[in-house]
Amino acid sequence: MAGRSGRLGRLHAPETGAALIPDESRIPAVAAAANRMLPLAPGGAGYQLRLRLERKLGISAAEAEKRVQAYKQFLALKSACLDLDAKKLSPPEIVDSVWHEHVLDTKHYGPACLAAFGHPIHHNPNGDADVGARSRRRAATLVALKTVRRALENLYGDRYDEEIWVFPAEAPPKRKRAVVKREGTPASRTRRRTTTPSDGSINIRIRDQTGEETFFKVKLTTKLDKVFNAYSTRKGVRATDLRFLYDGQRVRGDETPGKCGTPPVCMEDGDQIDCMREQGGC
Repeated sequence: MAGRSGRLGRLHAPETGAALIPDESRIPAVAAAANRMLPLAPGGAGYQLRLRLERKLGISAAEAEKRVQAYKQFLALKSACLDLDAKKLSPPEIVDSVWHEHVLDTKHYGPACLAAFGHPIHHNPNGDADVGARSRRRAATLVALKTVRRALENLYGDRYDEEIWVFPAEAPPKRKRAVVKREGTPASRTRRRTTTPSDGSINIRIRDQTGEETFFKVKLTTKLDKVFNAYSTRKGVRATDLRFLYDGQRVRGDETPGKCGTPPVCMEDGDQIDCMREQGGC
């Protein structure tokens, strides 16, 4: 065991002027190290991580295991690229959520990195402060991934899921107001819904990044945190892990449909709120 850890430590120790693009020949060694670090057999660290994802994110065992596999692939990529200080690569949101859960296990995360790779793999909680820098790290991740893609496919086969390795836009397109189109009429004859029901309530919908919509009937004076909490409960996630945007601007839970955004605007019947996973650094 000591010899194996030492071998990886020598192979991946930081070097002056080390290239960002990894040598494809390194992938089998670091992928094997990641597998040893997070075994998915019952009782293993990967198995425990999978159970936490099921419990906290409300996802199936199969989906949680798929995400843990992708996270192990990301760790292998980070080690192969010598990205020890979170300055070169950034993960997709799905992988990032797994990383967060693993980092929170402070008793085991650091020692596991040292045992597997011979060096720590640091997480930067302020990585989202500079959106431009994060975008460059995301682009670098895709370039590095493309370089070693064949090696990953050979190692993981069906467990290499391309759909996970997709980055969302930094911000959704601005949506001024919901527009309702009458079927069978040209676009020029569309109309806005500008009326508010007599009881002072409106119908709004929350749309997630997959396009799925959830509908709510609310009063203009209802605090939006009630809507957000109800939505997150339905989805099996924490409201603090989600970001809600209206007309391209983030909306807070203490705002209401009748007064939200800057400058304050009043939502109209049929309007849409966009929901995104919160990105905590990286």
